[in-house]
Amino acid sequence: MADNVTLQANERGERGKNAARRLRASGMTPAILYGDGESTSLAVETRTLDYTLTHFGDNALYDIDLGSGNSTARVVDAHRNPVTGLLVHVDFAPVNMREKIEVTVPLTIVGEAVGSDEGGVLQQVAYEIQVETLPGNIPQEITLDVTSLGMNENLTLGDLTLPEGVVLLSDPEEIAATVTAPTEITDEEMEAAGIVEDESDEELAEGEEAEEAAEGDEVPTEAGDEGENR
Repeated sequence: MADNVTLQANERGERGKNAARRLRASGMTPAILYGDGESTSLAVETRTLDYTLTHFGDNALYDIDLGSGNSTARVVDAHRNPVTGLLVHVDFAPVNMREKIEVTVPLTIVGEAVGSDEGGVLQQVAYEIQVETLPGNIPQEITLDVTSLGMNENLTLGDLTLPEGVVLLSDPEEIAATVTAPTEITDEEMEAAGIVEDESDEELAEGEEAEEAAEGDEVPTEAGDEGENR
């Protein structure tokens, strides 16, 4: 887990769309920090927040500097403009570094499967997992080594090696990655699907040669007529 990100913030007094637009134009993003039965409206630095969300995801921890003190929190919801992708609003929830939380972590496969060398097709089936851990131990990603995966074999979430202090909550029997034999499509199936193969250059050339040979064997009609008249 990366170090906590220090995020400058100011309590936000003005509300409404116009105030939010002015805030975003100044390089700040409207946000809310939820607490125990109460919430605080904030303006947080857009550049740092956007970079962290893009490169480290939602599980990054922030030390929100409010001037009067810091609050450790993580993003629980981020709204972006669907056209521009710019941050519009962010919700934070405080975390207790001594209490375990449930989070979703990306799953990444590494290595070259043995089955791929045999002509198989490697497929990643699961792309994220649910785990429970202390906030300070949240991994940026979990990796699954598929090197030993052979043809027609599977690896499940139960095969994952998790960092110390991280407990799997997802179904351990869920397939994470598999190697399958390539699908062979018959001529009948291609024809039923309306797929027609184009003639190869070699077939076209053979066809042209056959036509030329046939033309060479033909007897001119006029020459035959003259022979009969003689």
